[in-house]
Amino acid sequence: MEFSVPEEARHINRALDDFIEQEVKPLEDEHPKFFGEDRERHIVDDENLQCEEYRELVHRVKKKAAEAGFYGMEMPEEVGGGGVDILTRSIVGEHVANREPGLHEYGVLGTEGGPTPILLACNESQREKYLYPLMDAEISSAFAISEPECGSDPQYMNTTAEKDGDEWVINGKKYWISNGPYADFAMVFARTSGEDGDIDGITCFLVDAENPGYKVGKIHRTMGLTPGMQSELIFDDCRVGKDQILGEVGEGFQTAMSWIGGGRLNIAAYTVGKAQYLLDLAVDYANQRETFGTEIRNRQGVSFPLADLATDIEQTRLLYRYAAWKMDQDEHARKEESMAKLRGAELYNKAADVAMQVHGGAGFMKSLPIEHEYRAARVYRIFEGTDEIQRRTIANELF
Repeated sequence: MEFSVPEEARHINRALDDFIEQEVKPLEDEHPKFFGEDRERHIVDDENLQCEEYRELVHRVKKKAAEAGFYGMEMPEEVGGGGVDILTRSIVGEHVANREPGLHEYGVLGTEGGPTPILLACNESQREKYLYPLMDAEISSAFAISEPECGSDPQYMNTTAEKDGDEWVINGKKYWISNGPYADFAMVFARTSGEDGDIDGITCFLVDAENPGYKVGKIHRTMGLTPGMQSELIFDDCRVGKDQILGEVGEGFQTAMSWIGGGRLNIAAYTVGKAQYLLDLAVDYANQRETFGTEIRNRQGVSFPLADLATDIEQTRLLYRYAAWKMDQDEHARKEESMAKLRGAELYNKAADVAMQVHGGAGFMKSLPIEHEYRAARVYRIFEGTDEIQRRTIANELF
């Protein structure tokens, strides 16, 4: 067994530290209103859309990250990516997460509207129009599969696409779509054949935001996430040509599932990084804070929860890295992917709770980042497959 961090990951992490310090931090220092305790008030306008000034900052970071080779680093070299393996990408994701909230979370690695391996199913014409500009951070995308009625069971989606001559006509609504308000195109999943519950018969379409049948609906107000990022997408007699089909007709769900495993691992790695950041904050505070004549680190009511949290972090770190290693070896790892995502989501929530308890009233204030992390952590037990979906997947693999 080999437990050392790959040298490539170490090199990328060092380069990312320099990049964030030299390229990202100065932008944050120049625009403190977007990164202080009142950031949620300034980022969006009265309609909950992100203001142009903030959008421009995000775009600048993405462009710089693309030029530096960080943006979409897990994509193959043949499409302009870095070709890093799954383990390296996961370790880098953990490293980026292990710091205070900022522009780097969405802009550097392309996690919001950036390149995704599902687009490797593009033909060459589609790569020219969508994938290559996406790799260069010239455009952004949205992954439109979620619907409120079917939730974690997309085989029952209500969005349909019917063939009409050489075109397909899409009708339906997608909800809670990340980067929905700003995407230049969306990967839209719709049933083209079969019955509710069938895995076959779902097709993925590449739909331009300028299509007259494509509309951004309600901008969702979310708990903890950067405001103005999620929205409805509405498709009303949205006509697309057959050249807009990603992959094969009727096989969109299978194409999506081949990518989701890596997405779950990235979440597991991200949550470990966030938990480590919160643990470090709590340990520093426990070293400094005194009550009744001694530092609170000397009280078991403080030190024992921190010891448990540190243990949980190491367990989850090894779990996601083992799952990533298996995937890099082309071994079946669906059980381990789900285990890592499940434990990572629980870990992030626990870390936020422990850090707030150690800080007491100070942790409840917006002057510290802990209350933000406490709210942001909760959604990780829901998206990319709920806790319950992960447990069902694990159980199915056992039996």
